[in-house]
Amino acid sequence: MSAPQKSPKQPAIRRYFFDTEFHDNPSDFSCELVSIGILNEKGSEYYGISKEFNLHAAKQEPWLKTHVIDKLDAPDTWKSIDEIRQGVLDMFEPADKVELWARNGSYDNVLICQLFGGMGEFFETLKNEKGIGHVEFRDINELKREAGNQGLRLPRLPDDEAHIAINDARNELKCYNFLQQLRKKAAETPENPTLKPRAPRKGGFTP
Repeated sequence: MSAPQKSPKQPAIRRYFFDTEFHDNPSDFSCELVSIGILNEKGSEYYGISKEFNLHAAKQEPWLKTHVIDKLDAPDTWKSIDEIRQGVLDMFEPADKVELWARNGSYDNVLICQLFGGMGEFFETLKNEKGIGHVEFRDINELKREAGNQGLRLPRLPDDEAHIAINDARNELKCYNFLQQLRKKAAETPENPTLKPRAPRKGGFTP
């Protein structure tokens, strides 16, 4: 499949904020997706709960049962992995570059790639079907470190709303905006900066 024609008005960068919940089974090194929430800076969003993870096994994990499984929507709303993959893909729009933001996102990054068959397949799909030239995984904690204050209080969810993937994704966007506002204020008051300028970043992936 050839890449879509690039629009002359295609933005240089689009940002997406996402979170996953999952069942991690260390005995066989498997990690099953339970749910994923993703949204863009404008607030368009997608939330999918998988009907393919091992619910019985997940309920045997006390923390997971209390904080994740018991908060899921009714089972008749759960979706197949194929449906979730398409729902996530539909969120993306053409751009020269996409930033995918999570918080402590190591597992999140792996799981969103697994939806598409792996990292290479994920990037190729975004390139071929959405015209996205470059994908970069980012972490909200990067911005927090730049603030130079690890005790900084970021927006957080009440306990009964946390660990619901779409809620956590929305909160990541709030944290991002909060930290960018600090950056803006710091730039306006250079004599007493709150945030240090970000050094040029290396890495990412260009298909």
